[in-house]
Amino acid sequence: MDAAESERLAGFRERWARLFPQRQNMRFDNNVVQNPYCPQCRFCCGPQEEATPFPMALLDSQVSPRTPEDFYLLDRHTACLDQRGCKALGPCGCRLDNTLRPIACNLFPYVLVNGRLYLYRVCPASMFMDKDDLLALGKAVHAYLASLPERDRARISIERAKEDLAEKYLDLHLSPLCADRARAAV
Repeated sequence: MDAAESERLAGFRERWARLFPQRQNMRFDNNVVQNPYCPQCRFCCGPQEEATPFPMALLDSQVSPRTPEDFYLLDRHTACLDQRGCKALGPCGCRLDNTLRPIACNLFPYVLVNGRLYLYRVCPASMFMDKDDLLALGKAVHAYLASLPERDRARISIERAKEDLAEKYLDLHLSPLCADRARAAV
C-alpha cells in the first residue's frame, strides 16, 4: 500500500470515528454477516466513485421476475453497483430480505475475490473491530462459503487485479475457495 492509499484510509478512519463514536461488533448469524454499521454508513451500497461497475452474482434461486426492479444488472444473473449506487438502498439501509440479496451483500465486508476470502479495508467494522474477532468471523464466513457447491462459489467470486487487492482488501490468508481462480491470481 502506498502513501496515498494510507492517507485515504486515514481519512476514512477519521470520517467513521465522527459518524460512529460508539464501537460495535459484527456477528455471523444464519449465513449473514450482521454489520451494525451498514444502515448508517451506506458507503458501499451508495453511488460508487469508480466508473467500472462492481459485479455481484446472483444464484439461480435469487433470480425472479422482480430482479430488474431490485438491482441494476450487468446480465440476468449479475447485479452491480456503479455510480448510481444500488436500487435496493432505502432510507434505513437495504430494503430487501436477505434471501433476495446477493451473497456478496450478505457477507460484506468479507469479499470473495479471485477465489479467496478478503476483508474490505474501508468498512468501519474492518477499521474498528478487534483483528482477532475479524479473523474469527472470517473463518465462519469461509466455512459457510466452503459449504456451497463449487459452481456457486466460482459464480460469486469477483475478479480484481493485484493492485486493486493490495489497495482495498486485506487477505485473510485462508485456504482458496475456488481453486482455478486462486491459481490464476497468483
